[in-house]
Amino acid sequence: MARKEGNEGEGPIDPMLSPDLIDDSSPESLGVNWLQVMGTDASLPSICQRNGFKENLILRHLKVDRVEPGLAIFILTVKSPITNRYRTFHGGAVATVASIAAMAAVKTISGDKTFSLSEMCISYVSAARIDVELEIEAKVLRFGKSIAVSSIDIRNKTTNQITFQGRATFYHMPTSSL
Repeated sequence: MARKEGNEGEGPIDPMLSPDLIDDSSPESLGVNWLQVMGTDASLPSICQRNGFKENLILRHLKVDRVEPGLAIFILTVKSPITNRYRTFHGGAVATVASIAAMAAVKTISGDKTFSLSEMCISYVSAARIDVELEIEAKVLRFGKSIAVSSIDIRNKTTNQITFQGRATFYHMPTSSL
Protein backbone atom coordinates (compact mmCIF):
# COMPACT_ATOMS: atom_id res chain seq x y z
CA MET A 1 0.00 0.00 0.00
CA ALA A 2 1.19 3.51 -0.76
CA ARG A 3 1.66 6.01 2.02
CA LYS A 4 1.07 9.71 1.85
CA GLU A 5 4.28 11.74 2.18
CA GLY A 6 4.62 13.28 5.62
CA ASN A 7 2.28 10.65 7.05
CA GLU A 8 5.06 9.00 9.11
CA GLY A 9 3.72 5.82 10.64
CA GLU A 10 0.04 6.62 10.12
CA GLY A 11 -2.34 4.30 8.28
CA PRO A 12 -2.05 3.22 4.68
CA ILE A 13 -3.80 4.92 1.79
CA ASP A 14 -5.46 3.07 -1.03
CA PRO A 15 -2.94 3.25 -3.90
CA MET A 16 -5.79 4.21 -6.25
CA LEU A 17 -6.28 7.37 -4.16
CA SER A 18 -2.61 8.20 -3.84
CA PRO A 19 -2.04 11.90 -4.55
CA ASP A 20 1.08 10.91 -6.56
CA LEU A 21 -1.18 9.27 -9.14
CA ILE A 22 -3.70 12.09 -9.56
CA ASP A 23 -3.05 15.34 -11.39
CA ASP A 24 -3.92 18.40 -9.23
CA SER A 25 -5.96 19.85 -12.07
CA SER A 26 -8.15 16.76 -12.48
CA PRO A 27 -11.69 16.48 -11.08
CA GLU A 28 -10.55 13.45 -9.06
CA SER A 29 -8.13 15.61 -7.06
CA LEU A 30 -11.03 17.47 -5.41
CA GLY A 31 -12.50 14.17 -4.24
CA VAL A 32 -9.16 12.88 -3.01
CA ASN A 33 -8.43 16.12 -1.17
CA TRP A 34 -11.84 16.01 0.49
CA LEU A 35 -11.30 12.38 1.58
CA GLN A 36 -7.93 13.29 3.09
CA VAL A 37 -9.42 16.26 4.97
CA MET A 38 -12.06 13.85 6.33
CA GLY A 39 -9.24 11.67 7.70
CA THR A 40 -9.20 8.70 5.32
CA ASP A 41 -5.42 8.49 5.47
CA ALA A 42 -5.21 8.44 9.27
CA SER A 43 -5.19 5.17 11.20
CA LEU A 44 -7.61 4.51 14.03
CA PRO A 45 -6.28 4.04 17.55
CA SER A 46 -5.97 0.36 18.50
CA ILE A 47 -8.78 0.67 21.08
CA CYS A 48 -11.20 1.42 18.21
CA GLN A 49 -10.32 -1.82 16.47
CA ARG A 50 -11.41 -4.12 19.33
CA ASN A 51 -14.37 -6.40 18.79
CA GLY A 52 -17.58 -4.75 20.08
CA PHE A 53 -16.09 -1.25 20.32
CA LYS A 54 -18.79 0.35 18.15
CA GLU A 55 -21.69 -1.24 20.01
CA ASN A 56 -20.25 -0.35 23.42
CA LEU A 57 -19.66 3.23 22.30
CA ILE A 58 -23.30 3.54 21.27
CA LEU A 59 -24.80 1.58 24.18
CA ARG A 60 -23.29 3.89 26.78
CA HIS A 61 -25.44 6.72 25.36
CA LEU A 62 -28.66 4.70 24.96
CA LYS A 63 -31.13 4.62 27.89
CA VAL A 64 -34.23 2.41 28.06
CA ASP A 65 -37.41 4.45 28.51
CA ARG A 66 -40.19 1.87 28.05
CA VAL A 67 -40.56 -1.73 26.90
CA GLU A 68 -43.80 -3.54 26.06
CA PRO A 69 -44.54 -6.56 23.88
CA GLY A 70 -43.66 -5.45 20.34
CA LEU A 71 -42.42 -2.02 21.44
CA ALA A 72 -39.12 -0.62 22.72
CA ILE A 73 -38.52 3.09 23.42
CA PHE A 74 -35.10 4.53 24.19
CA ILE A 75 -33.70 7.98 24.93
CA LEU A 76 -30.34 9.10 23.56
CA THR A 77 -28.61 12.44 24.00
CA VAL A 78 -26.25 13.13 21.10
CA LYS A 79 -22.71 13.53 22.44
CA SER A 80 -19.41 14.23 20.74
CA PRO A 81 -18.11 10.62 20.50
CA ILE A 82 -21.06 9.64 18.27
CA THR A 83 -21.00 12.66 15.97
CA ASN A 84 -19.39 13.28 12.61
CA ARG A 85 -17.06 16.06 11.49
CA TYR A 86 -20.08 18.40 11.25
CA ARG A 87 -20.92 17.77 14.92
CA THR A 88 -24.19 16.00 14.10
CA PHE A 89 -25.28 12.43 14.94
CA HIS A 90 -23.09 10.17 12.78
CA GLY A 91 -24.95 8.14 10.15
CA GLY A 92 -23.25 4.91 11.20
CA ALA A 93 -24.23 5.54 14.81
CA VAL A 94 -27.82 6.18 13.67
CA ALA A 95 -27.85 2.81 11.87
CA THR A 96 -26.39 1.04 14.92
CA VAL A 97 -28.97 2.59 17.26
CA ALA A 98 -31.78 1.74 14.84
CA SER A 99 -30.70 -1.92 14.58
CA ILE A 100 -30.32 -2.25 18.37
CA ALA A 101 -33.76 -0.71 18.99
CA ALA A 102 -35.44 -2.81 16.28
CA MET A 103 -33.90 -6.03 17.63
CA ALA A 104 -34.96 -5.09 21.18
CA ALA A 105 -38.57 -4.70 19.99
CA VAL A 106 -38.44 -8.09 18.23
CA LYS A 107 -36.92 -9.77 21.30
CA THR A 108 -39.92 -8.63 23.40
CA ILE A 109 -42.01 -11.09 21.37
CA SER A 110 -39.52 -13.73 20.20
CA GLY A 111 -38.40 -15.09 23.54
CA ASP A 112 -35.29 -17.21 23.04
CA LYS A 113 -35.50 -17.39 19.22
CA THR A 114 -32.36 -16.22 17.47
CA PHE A 115 -32.74 -13.64 14.71
CA SER A 116 -30.27 -12.03 12.35
CA LEU A 117 -30.67 -8.71 10.58
CA SER A 118 -31.31 -9.38 6.90
CA GLU A 119 -32.28 -5.93 5.64
CA MET A 120 -32.46 -2.39 6.98
CA CYS A 121 -33.24 0.95 5.41
CA ILE A 122 -32.96 4.36 7.02
CA SER A 123 -34.13 7.76 5.85
CA TYR A 124 -31.93 10.54 7.18
CA VAL A 125 -34.59 13.28 7.39
CA SER A 126 -32.77 15.97 9.39
CA ALA A 127 -29.59 16.39 11.41
CA ALA A 128 -29.39 15.96 15.17
CA ARG A 129 -26.77 18.22 16.73
CA ILE A 130 -24.76 17.71 19.92
CA ASP A 131 -26.83 17.78 23.14
CA VAL A 132 -30.11 17.16 21.31
CA GLU A 133 -32.18 14.56 23.13
CA LEU A 134 -33.69 11.94 20.84
CA GLU A 135 -36.47 9.44 21.41
CA ILE A 136 -36.04 6.14 19.57
CA GLU A 137 -39.24 4.15 19.13
CA ALA A 138 -39.10 0.68 17.60
CA LYS A 139 -42.30 -1.26 16.86
CA VAL A 140 -42.79 -4.76 15.55
CA LEU A 141 -44.92 -4.54 12.41
CA ARG A 142 -44.96 -8.26 11.62
CA PHE A 143 -43.81 -11.31 13.50
CA GLY A 144 -44.00 -14.61 11.65
CA LYS A 145 -42.37 -18.04 11.78
CA SER A 146 -39.25 -16.99 9.93
CA ILE A 147 -39.43 -13.19 9.46
CA ALA A 148 -39.90 -10.24 11.81
CA VAL A 149 -40.27 -6.65 10.58
CA SER A 150 -39.79 -3.54 12.74
CA SER A 151 -40.21 0.17 12.15
CA ILE A 152 -37.93 2.69 13.84
CA ASP A 153 -38.78 6.37 14.41
CA ILE A 154 -36.09 8.60 15.85
CA ARG A 155 -37.48 11.97 16.93
CA ASN A 156 -36.14 15.15 18.45
CA LYS A 157 -37.67 14.86 21.93
CA THR A 158 -38.14 18.63 22.30
CA THR A 159 -39.78 19.36 18.93
CA ASN A 160 -41.23 15.86 18.28
CA GLN A 161 -39.84 16.21 14.72
CA ILE A 162 -38.74 13.00 12.97
CA THR A 163 -34.97 13.10 12.40
CA PHE A 164 -34.42 9.53 11.18
CA GLN A 165 -36.86 6.84 10.17
CA GLY A 166 -36.22 3.22 9.29
CA ARG A 167 -37.42 -0.31 8.82
CA ALA A 168 -35.60 -3.52 9.67
CA THR A 169 -36.26 -7.10 8.60
CA PHE A 170 -34.95 -9.97 10.68
CA TYR A 171 -34.69 -13.63 9.72
CA HIS A 172 -35.32 -16.34 12.32
CA MET A 173 -32.35 -18.68 12.66
CA PRO A 174 -33.95 -22.08 13.42
CA THR A 175 -32.05 -24.37 15.77
CA SER A 176 -30.77 -27.61 14.38
CA SER A 177 -32.68 -30.77 15.24
CA LEU A 178 -29.56 -32.96 15.14
